[in-house]
Amino acid sequence: MRNLISIFIATAVLLIGPSLSDAAEPLRDPTRPYSARSVAPSNATTFKVSAIFVSEERRIAIVNGKRVIEGDRIGAATVIEILNDRLRMDLHGKEVTARLLPDGLGK
Repeated sequence: MRNLISIFIATAVLLIGPSLSDAAEPLRDPTRPYSARSVAPSNATTFKVSAIFVSEERRIAIVNGKRVIEGDRIGAATVIEILNDRLRMDLHGKEVTARLLPDGLGK
């Protein structure tokens, strides 16, 4: 009986083993939504402004998924000013503007 079990296990390992290595792809995070996109790298020259918060005490923006304030760097750019609907930034000595777009317009 032990011999029969040993033969069964050896056969199963030989049959299943190669198919397991073929399916060795990275596991997907089960909590990540299917519609989620990866965030642009920090050295990217494109800027996606997803939120701006302006109050008397502070000005904060969410750019490429990261929180920034005036003076912070986003890749090669430095945030000069955060306004109600856009950011003014210095990128390699040139001033660029990144606008806050309503949901659906920046896609």
